Amino acid sequence: MHFGPNWRRQDVIKIQHSFRMKPNQIICLSFILMIGLGTLLLTLPISTTDHMGLHPVDALFVSTSASCVTGLTVTDLKNDLTLFGKVVMLLLIQIGGLGIMTLGTLVAHSMGYRFRLSETQVLQESLNQSSRMGMFPLIRRMIQYTFAVEGFFAVLLAWHFYPEYGWDCIGYGIFHSVSAFCNAGFDLFGNYDSLTKRGDDFFLMGCLGTLIILGGIGFTVIHDVLHNHKWRRLTLHSQIALSTSAFLIVLGGLLIFLVDSQNPRTLGNLPLSEQLAQSFFTSISCRTAGFNTFDLDAATQISKLVMILLMFIGASPLSTGGGIKSTTYFIVMLSMWSVVRGKRENVVFGRQISRKLQVQAYAIFTIATIWVVSAGILLSVIDGEVHQLGAVIFETVSAFGTVGMGIGITNEWDMWGKLILSLTMLMGRVGILTFIMAVIKQEESLIKYPEGNIMIG
Repeated sequence: MHFGPNWRRQDVIKIQHSFRMKPNQIICLSFILMIGLGTLLLTLPISTTDHMGLHPVDALFVSTSASCVTGLTVTDLKNDLTLFGKVVMLLLIQIGGLGIMTLGTLVAHSMGYRFRLSETQVLQESLNQSSRMGMFPLIRRMIQYTFAVEGFFAVLLAWHFYPEYGWDCIGYGIFHSVSAFCNAGFDLFGNYDSLTKRGDDFFLMGCLGTLIILGGIGFTVIHDVLHNHKWRRLTLHSQIALSTSAFLIVLGGLLIFLVDSQNPRTLGNLPLSEQLAQSFFTSISCRTAGFNTFDLDAATQISKLVMILLMFIGASPLSTGGGIKSTTYFIVMLSMWSVVRGKRENVVFGRQISRKLQVQAYAIFTIATIWVVSAGILLSVIDGEVHQLGAVIFETVSAFGTVGMGIGITNEWDMWGKLILSLTMLMGRVGILTFIMAVIKQEESLIKYPEGNIMIG
């Protein structure tokens, strides 16, 4: 056999092609690298007040939670981390909320770098865009909106925190503004209290709630609303995202209020104004933020079920949140209603939803459900059924929806439990379908087979 120059050249081309990464693989890898860097930094002695650094598994868990803007934590940020550790967490939250490739693209584009076709395909995938047109202006607007909103509310929160923290209010204002807008749910109040001792602070809940909503509806929706002030001028995506988000927030708030307003362990002993404020803030926070104003473990089973459903649905596409996304939930519900009514087409706001979107929505919904149930069962096995299955499912969905709401069992997971939850957080942040497609090889068949009839239902 002759191994000449031509053979070597062809062989190299084949090797390069076999190692060429797909856009969704690059997206996952970017988050993995960021998580790895955060893990390394948090294990350094300079990151913790005891000068020991976090345990590698704990550092991995916390870094994943920050990078995936979740909020689940096994360390007390206020008391256990130094200023350096807190800055690392803040950067992980900010970069994780915007996406590492979004920030990298802005820097490279500003320096005059010309992107190749394969690189723009990666960006399209990360931004969930079907066209390259207007992609770089979109990224620029994303950064501008983010810093404008975070900066404005950081000033408001710093002013609000000044009587309590003095000049440290600046750091508190910046951290909580970024954490809320990025739907991370981390706080610096200490002792894992979140907002449980601030349930009567309407100003704080109002600022954080507004930030959560703005960060969760998506950057394209924000831009659309700012430039098209009338409802009928908005894109179909914006109309569905806004209406679905409003519906879920109102419905969730009302259900939590009706059920837990009689519960003396949560809202029962509070004035009506605080009951309503905390109920709707909890509903907003369940949309992937994770702040809580009362002990979630003491909530009724119905309220916990409502929270699980809200966390599973999550935020809107191209936002700082996770979950299956509000538009996916809307399309699945609309498709089910069309089947029940015997309609062939799914029409909403005068426009038809394509069959491709319906299939993708069902795939996302089904795969996410399978993973959450499987991860919950696996965690229960690891846990030895020490905790009730409902509590384990709550923790699992909180991780998948990148919410970060906990009911007091996060610190009790062993190494394997933390690794499973870390993987679940990564899936929820990058998107369950993106993650699965990055792992499984796609093959397009050129053979067409005849259809077969199967009885269902």
